Amino acid sequence: MRKYFVIMFFALACGLSACSNNDVAVNDNGFDRGTLLVNVADNLIIPSFQDLKAKVAALETTSNTFIATSDATNLDALQSAWEAAMTSFVKCSPFAFGPADLPLGTFVEVLGTFPISTTKIETNINNTGFNLSASFDRDVRGMMTVEYLIYSLNGDAAVLTNYGTGSDNRKNYLKTVITEIKTNIDNITTAWEGAYRTTFTSNTETSAGSPISLLYNSFVKDYENIKNFKLELPAGLQAGQTSAEPTKVEAYYSGISLTLIKEHFATTEKIWLGTGLNGTDGIGFEEYLNAVEGGAALVTQTKAKVAEINSAIAAIPAGRLSDNIGSTQVSAAHTLMQDNTANFKSSMSSLLGISITFSDNDGD
Repeated sequence: MRKYFVIMFFALACGLSACSNNDVAVNDNGFDRGTLLVNVADNLIIPSFQDLKAKVAALETTSNTFIATSDATNLDALQSAWEAAMTSFVKCSPFAFGPADLPLGTFVEVLGTFPISTTKIETNINNTGFNLSASFDRDVRGMMTVEYLIYSLNGDAAVLTNYGTGSDNRKNYLKTVITEIKTNIDNITTAWEGAYRTTFTSNTETSAGSPISLLYNSFVKDYENIKNFKLELPAGLQAGQTSAEPTKVEAYYSGISLTLIKEHFATTEKIWLGTGLNGTDGIGFEEYLNAVEGGAALVTQTKAKVAEINSAIAAIPAGRLSDNIGSTQVSAAHTLMQDNTANFKSSMSSLLGISITFSDNDGD
């Protein structure tokens, strides 16, 4: 019984004092967090999802044309539409919260999972009774599944052979996967254009679940996803790996992995700086940090590290990332991103008084 009262006393004490970052009072010198939320919503999040919506609509149109007439010209148009949509997709990746939180996970987890399971996909294609909407598998749907269905390491001729006589099941699967992508992206965009924009910009608290906490945590988690899954895992740098695993790069079949990493990290930088999709400079985490004690020093430190990361990514050999994933340049880029994790994560969290609410194994 005594132990029970001690526990209850401690819990009550934590409730009345600062037992978590959410309760830490930070002097931000009157910084208007609403300006940050409005800028990010209006100049980055909403335009990015609107662009993705348009790109996915184009992907659906070119896919329907290819399904009707599966020739080289239409395949080339479909591949170009997929690359444009995928490039737009990674620019929305840091905004995996709110309307982008789907029943099976965030839209990134549901529609951007890689590597996909080619075995499961082929099984589903051959199963005329398969229902994608009743499946909980993430590795049989989304943008990377579309990539697998329209690219081949053996060239376009192999893809066209797959869509020859007797390929109705394959065509139906491609159509079904793209329809699911479009439905979800349309819904996310509509929500941001409507009521959720008001919800997001009207609450300037920093507690867990608040808009700025959701934005910050999604921003950090997304940054770590670039480091952990687009570089570290395929490069064989995770604990327990003995060698590189090139097939685990994002966009393995199309070979645009490096392009996507560059675009993805550029978006990370835009959020931190407050730069809009069109390049207009606005209010971001940089300005927020400059308003708090110790923030200016972190801004200087972070800018220097971000510049190093950009240079390191630019130094990765051109061509298919899977062919160069074991290079020293990839390892160097990963090391720099790991070094910067503390800047984006523990240091920012502490200075801004925003708790990290997602779990990870980085140990920082």
